[in-house]
Amino acid sequence: MIDEILDLPAESVRQAYRGGTLSPVDVLDRTLARIETRNPTINAFAYVDTAGARNAAQASSRRWDSGTPLSPLDGLPVTIKDSVHAVGTPWRHGCAANADLPDSTFDAPPAARLKEAGAVIVGKTTMPDFGMMAAGVSSLYGVTRNPWNPSRNTGGSSAGAGACLASGIGFSAVGSDIAGSVRLPAGHCGLVALKPTQGRIPHTAPSTMRSAGPMGRTVDDVLDMYDVLTGADPRDLWSLPPETTPLAREPLSPIGLRIGLLTTLGTSSGVEDAVSAVLADAAAALADGGADVSVMAPVFADDPYPALDRLFQVRAAAELQSIRADLRELVHPAIRDWCGPGAGLSATDFARDGEAVARSAELMRAACAGFDYVLAPVIPTVGFPAEDCGLDPSQPLGHCGFTAWFNQTAQPAAALCFGFSDGMPVGIQVVGPRFADTEVLRLTKWLEGRRPVAMAWPEPVAAQPPGGN
Repeated sequence: MIDEILDLPAESVRQAYRGGTLSPVDVLDRTLARIETRNPTINAFAYVDTAGARNAAQASSRRWDSGTPLSPLDGLPVTIKDSVHAVGTPWRHGCAANADLPDSTFDAPPAARLKEAGAVIVGKTTMPDFGMMAAGVSSLYGVTRNPWNPSRNTGGSSAGAGACLASGIGFSAVGSDIAGSVRLPAGHCGLVALKPTQGRIPHTAPSTMRSAGPMGRTVDDVLDMYDVLTGADPRDLWSLPPETTPLAREPLSPIGLRIGLLTTLGTSSGVEDAVSAVLADAAAALADGGADVSVMAPVFADDPYPALDRLFQVRAAAELQSIRADLRELVHPAIRDWCGPGAGLSATDFARDGEAVARSAELMRAACAGFDYVLAPVIPTVGFPAEDCGLDPSQPLGHCGFTAWFNQTAQPAAALCFGFSDGMPVGIQVVGPRFADTEVLRLTKWLEGRRPVAMAWPEPVAAQPPGGN
């Protein structure tokens, strides 16, 4: 059922706040009611912070009444991923072995920035164990389901964030992305998301590979959150200083732009026809808009993924070993089995793999350097079943090739739904040079305005059991 408030554009809600016809408390009440009715189907919440959200909404209502909102996010319900620390809320990293950890005692940079902006954080969203699975499957939370079809996967690791937004819960969300973890759920769930230039959005622990990233139903939603989240934070030594120019929001015209079309990595099994067709539609829209679009040559002659996969294995194995020995069996078996070999790799093995990944990243950077922007798939298929840990359970991140290399090059990359296949969204990726985050979002907004299909957001309906009618 369409809600005349929750399904409005965010700017319409802000206008109602300004005019006094609606308050943040009203919107929170509707959001909590929607969580009650829709979350049982999608299983997207790790924790609902009713008391904290109500306090934030009441404070926001007072600011709007006095004409002193803190930001465009003031009073808007948002969510944060399980992996983002926020005072007084649980941090479980998707894993049943962490179920009894004490609640967080500090706000990670994304949570701190949202609170400073007056956003109403309604809760924390689900993720797979350690964030090391590109699927909505967790030993602690179970299966998170896609609102477009609950028998289908949300992607991961920001699984719950994707499911919440697609089901109309919250106006935007914070996810995090180490190999595609905001872009993949966006691709599966029909959303917009940005993996920023590393350092553009501060996060803890500092990383040159992982970034916090904004997610939303529209590019404007993502721009609103991006504006709040960016800027230096002393706790993240890689964080970048604030951008010196005001945030531009108008669509970026493609006239005269050189666009590379990345249709293959050169070593994978290929992209499904339905995904290729949607990518071709986006390329045609850019060409019709005045861009010079050309297909890129395959980037890799040899498969670069095994070395990257081993780096991920070592990362996950280290986290597994940090868990008390008697609790390790609670970690999802797909993660335990996959990362186990990582514990046996030597320091020199790890160094060699790091060097190999750096060489592959340079190949990708150099391949993109001849273009102003690159257009690519998000995932090579139109999703997979909700209960699956990926396209290949032995490599839970193995289908992330089109996303993961832009974490290694540190380039900003946005995801956008640009079509459907059998009722499921199909996402594309817009990639730009380092530090061109705003321009990437503006070009994504131009494409959003040329999307050949309307976004009629789903009302989640429980999946039928096997053999059901």
